[in-house]
Amino acid sequence: MRFKLSIAQSPSHAAPVTCIGWSNTEEVYSVGDDNLLLSWAVSTQQSTKVAQLPKDLFPTDMQFLPRSGGGSVSKHGDLILITSADGKFHIANRAGRIERSVEAHKGAISVGQWGNDGTGLLTAGEDGFIKIWSRSGMLRSTVVSASDSSVYAACWSPDSQSIAYTQGKCVVVKQLAPNTKPLRWKAQEGLVLCLAWSAATDLLVSGGEDCKYRVWDSFGRQLFSSVPHDNHITSIAWAPAGDLFAIGSYNTLRLCDYSGWSRCLEKPNTGGIYKMSWSGDGTQLAAACANGHVLFAHVVERHVHYMNFTASVSERKVVTVKNVTDDTVELLELPERVIQMAMRYSHLVVTTPTQCYIYNTANWNTPAIFDLKDGSVILLMLCEKDLLLVEKSSVGIYNFQGRLIASPRWPNMRLDMIRTSHISLSPDTLVVRDIGDHKIAHIIDLANRSANESPGLIQHTQQIIQLALDQWGPPTTRNLALLDKTKDLYIIHVRSSSKAFSKLGRKIDTFQWNSEENLIAAIQDTQLIVWYCPTASFNQKLLKMCLMTYDSPELGRSPRINDFVGNSVSIRRADGSLINVPISPFPALLHKYVQDNRWSEALNLCRTTNETTLWACLAVLSTQSNSDVFDIAEEAYANINFYDKVFYIQHIKSLPSKAQQKACMAQLGGQFHEAESILLHNGMVFLTIYDNIQLHNWTRALDLAIKHKTHIDTVLYLRKKYLQTLGKEENNNKFTTLMESVSIFKNVFNNHNT
Repeated sequence: MRFKLSIAQSPSHAAPVTCIGWSNTEEVYSVGDDNLLLSWAVSTQQSTKVAQLPKDLFPTDMQFLPRSGGGSVSKHGDLILITSADGKFHIANRAGRIERSVEAHKGAISVGQWGNDGTGLLTAGEDGFIKIWSRSGMLRSTVVSASDSSVYAACWSPDSQSIAYTQGKCVVVKQLAPNTKPLRWKAQEGLVLCLAWSAATDLLVSGGEDCKYRVWDSFGRQLFSSVPHDNHITSIAWAPAGDLFAIGSYNTLRLCDYSGWSRCLEKPNTGGIYKMSWSGDGTQLAAACANGHVLFAHVVERHVHYMNFTASVSERKVVTVKNVTDDTVELLELPERVIQMAMRYSHLVVTTPTQCYIYNTANWNTPAIFDLKDGSVILLMLCEKDLLLVEKSSVGIYNFQGRLIASPRWPNMRLDMIRTSHISLSPDTLVVRDIGDHKIAHIIDLANRSANESPGLIQHTQQIIQLALDQWGPPTTRNLALLDKTKDLYIIHVRSSSKAFSKLGRKIDTFQWNSEENLIAAIQDTQLIVWYCPTASFNQKLLKMCLMTYDSPELGRSPRINDFVGNSVSIRRADGSLINVPISPFPALLHKYVQDNRWSEALNLCRTTNETTLWACLAVLSTQSNSDVFDIAEEAYANINFYDKVFYIQHIKSLPSKAQQKACMAQLGGQFHEAESILLHNGMVFLTIYDNIQLHNWTRALDLAIKHKTHIDTVLYLRKKYLQTLGKEENNNKFTTLMESVSIFKNVFNNHNT
């Protein structure tokens, strides 16, 4: 991945360009010390004069009002925030007419930035003040009063609830809530000149007079420090998706991965690069240069890989596909520039500003083509049967023939805030993290959802930072893996009404499902862990037997998972290099046999390899299956020395009814809700109640008894005896109320005592 630079032969500005901003993905506005406001057509790089600003207005920063949640222009139109060296900020329309001017600071304003939601703005100046204003220019609060040093850079947090700003050699993060202590740390060896906070990854990048840039998390922990550059770092800009950021210096433009390592370095003849701004689709960058030029950079050589195919954007409108097995190359020429690209499941999907192209790897000549609704695609995601397109104001799920399957909607739907780690698609389910409350995930059933049905919910106790659905198996077994802010990884059965959380691991940095089978790879500390059977999480002993751990110094510091396809895990090291870690092919083969109901072949595979890991996987899968495979489960547990489970399976085989046998097997496989459903469906209410009592699910047992109007006295009696054994008093109001009102319970209990 690198930048392809383009610059006009002669500058359109007669003085240094100080500000730059994107009106849309095809138009850029620039303003300089010559007071000219110019509009640039990105495709032709021709400039047009928009307005001549007042001669005493020397701009220092400029930004267009962010689009509303759907991506459309708000009722206020396209407003431009322009700050100046005389301490004023100006709100202008796209024609350059200044609609409001506000005296905000004494001395120059160094930063003017709209909030991420567009409802307010902040200004920071040489006087050391930082102020929050309404969209109309009314002062809301003074966040930072005068300090010893000027504020050279400031930015909003992703949730707009705090700000980060520079203070000499330090960076300070301050909450906007009152009576909160700011977080302050030393960021550079010299003055901090520029600062940027990614709304997608919650990471900060700082640069300064020590000629270095550094990457930080929101708690001030350093994740990366660069080598010294030749000159001061003067500008930083994050790509909207948070996967890249750009660094600007004197005659220097660098493209970096979000973890800090450099992807490319360019040396354009621009002088100092004062400001930079990314287009909304993250494929283009515009920079304001000291020599009067406006520099345009397009991201090319983006690569996607799947199996034996590699696709790369070799030019703005050309995708090159190479088959590494026979070295054949296909050139896919498109009428417009490439925005998004993804390859999975024998299909390559490419989007341009107006159309989507779906290629089959068996036939590159005749793609399926359909027109986009809103233009620029924000996010593209593929699953086995369908693809997900998130545009400016709509979400569409299409099949690989280009036909629209569904247009899902959910509460708090703000498409401009969606990130890849917060949404997941499977052939029958879509899961999205809520924008307002990060502890909630919405579950949308794509297969059976009616038009008026509201999405299901998963409520977690911590903020969700990553979620992903498994891709294989029937909809009834669909599982969601969820990573929270405390770095605990859980697995949840999305079709279960209980939505019970089972913990897979702790201190997980990143994870990914296998593209072919339901295996999970994760980075824990500095080691790679692969769970061959994640559904074994109900039993920690079994779970430990079903995993592989790869701990090698070659992974280095802060590795992350790049991809997990087939029998290989691709790991990206901190320096940007890729390492492929092979895993055993037998667990994936075992999963295929089980999915195809070929149990004898699965058993023969375990007998042939005689690996404890495979026997443990077979034991879990056989107890979680709907098939009658008691003998296979019994042999699997016997081979891993779980003799108590062997005796229990022998007891299950002696039960009188099939329903009881299936329910007990489901309990053995950790599927307690499934076992309860089987018993209730077959009219075995008492057994269902008694099973919940044995599991100490007292509230559930009482709810079932009340719902079916039977055995309420039995539940109350056993609850009373249980508490007496423990020497405890009843503290559940539901039980207390019923114990006073149910006469049968009184008689039974009194007779028992006498």
